[in-house]
Amino acid sequence: MVRMLKHLLILLPALMVVAKTHAQEITFQAQADRNTIATGEYVKYTVTLTNSRERIEVPDLGGLMVVQGPFDNSSFSIFNGRMSGSVSRTWVLTATSPGKYTIGPARVRVGGGIIATEPITIEVSKNTSGGTDPNAAQGQSRDPNLFTTISLSKNKAYVGEQVIATYTLYSRYSGLETTNLEMPKMDGFWAENVELGETNWDPQLKNVNGLQYRTAVIKKQVLFPQRPGKLKLAPFTMECVVNRSFFNRGTAVEVRSNAAELTVTALPPNAPAAFNGAVGELDLVVKADRTEVKANEAIELSITYTGRGNLKLMEAPALRFPSDFDTYDPKVNDRITVSGSGMSGQRSYQYLIIPRHEGEFALDPFVFSFFDTRTGAYRTVEVPAMAIHVSPGEGGTITVQRPNKSDVQVLGKDIRYIRSGDLGLRPADGQLFGSWPWLAGMVAPGIGLVLFLAWRRKRQGALNDVAGRRRKQADRVARQRLNEASLALQSSDRKAFYDALGKALHGYVADKFGLGQAGLNAPELTERLGHYAGGEAIAAEYVALTQACDMARYAPVEDRPRQALYDEAVALIGRTEQLLRA
Repeated sequence: MVRMLKHLLILLPALMVVAKTHAQEITFQAQADRNTIATGEYVKYTVTLTNSRERIEVPDLGGLMVVQGPFDNSSFSIFNGRMSGSVSRTWVLTATSPGKYTIGPARVRVGGGIIATEPITIEVSKNTSGGTDPNAAQGQSRDPNLFTTISLSKNKAYVGEQVIATYTLYSRYSGLETTNLEMPKMDGFWAENVELGETNWDPQLKNVNGLQYRTAVIKKQVLFPQRPGKLKLAPFTMECVVNRSFFNRGTAVEVRSNAAELTVTALPPNAPAAFNGAVGELDLVVKADRTEVKANEAIELSITYTGRGNLKLMEAPALRFPSDFDTYDPKVNDRITVSGSGMSGQRSYQYLIIPRHEGEFALDPFVFSFFDTRTGAYRTVEVPAMAIHVSPGEGGTITVQRPNKSDVQVLGKDIRYIRSGDLGLRPADGQLFGSWPWLAGMVAPGIGLVLFLAWRRKRQGALNDVAGRRRKQADRVARQRLNEASLALQSSDRKAFYDALGKALHGYVADKFGLGQAGLNAPELTERLGHYAGGEAIAAEYVALTQACDMARYAPVEDRPRQALYDEAVALIGRTEQLLRA
């Protein structure tokens, strides 16, 4: 046994030398799964370090965008008594524009020296498959993480032809708040806004040159160009704050969209005489509720324009009626829809006409001319003349809900009768002047003015005390936001729940102590509540609760059920309110 131990002691230095020799076999390599890609395609770049556990320095990616990663992987093996291990780090990269991109060497410090990999060149060609919006690609070149675009439904149009303008936001940030939005001014356009409701992110991510974006349509407009030539829609600007949390004020970012240009063609010359500027895909419908009436009976004539186009710019037609007809200004009825596909529907003019004498009458043919955008030519719709048969009346006149055209006659002006009976006279000496009601009437306005000035001064002081108003309304505002969180909890809307709960917690403390976003931090909160008995414990609970809420809000991590988190927030705000009122 002793001899065996002696042999082992003799062999131990030799084994250590061999192990040291193996440990010195360190390699550091970089490779790409391919060296040629098209814009929007992916390349996998991997660096591998064997027989060392030192930290790998991130290489210069040469302008390539990171789609995913880095992903770390480690392995360990024993082969023929030799131990070896390796650590690899992988990035998934892409390029948004063609060109040559060189990934710089990755470095690692081993012992007293530095090992570096060889640079790798990736050639990126233009993607010929299409599918990428050029406006989005242009915005991506300005800022690959956040940009906005203006896109038009068409690049060429006639004067008066409708064009849809869409304003879109692209973002790769998980948290984004909009602080200001300035839309472009219209020059040469008549615009109608499309009602979109509340702005929300599209549930489907959009791929732009290989990068995934959340998108939201900020606004849509139906534009009608009013003059020929090249009309430009100026860029719109948006101010945002990204990555804001309880302990981070976030970063202010201003984005500016592209400008959109529309080539507007003038309408052809030699327009029909009945053309009044209507452009689109239109039609005309003329109806009368009846064509056989008695004298002094009313007829309702309806002229309706239907289809797609600038219906709200349609004017009442110029009609000529027989001289025996009384006519009134038409009543306008609109059933027009403005949607993402444009303006469509109908505009109707309803005329009330009253023939005063019997006979056979004919209304002139109704002619309507417009420019048809489908064919690129003028089109005229003509409705034949309408015959009206009027039979003798019965001697009376019909009562219509229209103003009578005849002048008002003043009667009873020639002879006035002597009034008799109870005349309601008062004694000659019973004057109001100097009486108590007169004195009260004289003094009351002055007293009322003094009271009003005192109330106004008190109200103005309350309005100027912004911090005081915030303190008084803090509990009510917090409960409103907690109610929003409760509704989101019932509907299982995770994002809306944590947004509302975070605003309730942050907003309550900020309003109570008159703090801005920069003052919402743990030391400040401890100092503010430390003056009250038990305040430090409540401050610690508040910090822990907001940290849990922010962690769940900005990362897919929930350390407790949402109902428990909501109950803790309600109880904590209630205890804080009682503490501050004590």
